[in-house]
Amino acid sequence: MLTQLTVHTELLRFLRSLLLGLPCGLLFDMLRTLRALLPHHPAAVFLEDAAYTFFCCFAVQCYAWSFCGGVFRWMYAAGGLLGLIVYMLTAGRVWARMLLRLRRAACAIRQKIRRMFVGNHKNPENLKNLDENS
Repeated sequence: MLTQLTVHTELLRFLRSLLLGLPCGLLFDMLRTLRALLPHHPAAVFLEDAAYTFFCCFAVQCYAWSFCGGVFRWMYAAGGLLGLIVYMLTAGRVWARMLLRLRRAACAIRQKIRRMFVGNHKNPENLKNLDENS
């Protein structure tokens, strides 16, 4: 049985497609966190970006298959992109600030550990101060 396609139905489908931006934004933040905390080779960055793009395109296609009767329309992709933009301007900004603080704390901890193992004897001024105090 064929159903009529109404403006109301298309509007609801578009509004639901806005929710596609949420998992895409969360995955983007996971990749951003991974890149901030661990060094990456450019090839690994390329593969991560390719996998991210594939995931976002696959999410839009799955949405069309599952909720829109297999019909893909440009407004579903636009809704997903708009949802991603809204996510990045709200929760993504909050996470970016928290990630910056986390990165600074990680750098400070790394420097303290490095100083514990390397020590300050590498700095010539510290050697002069030690000689004068002796």
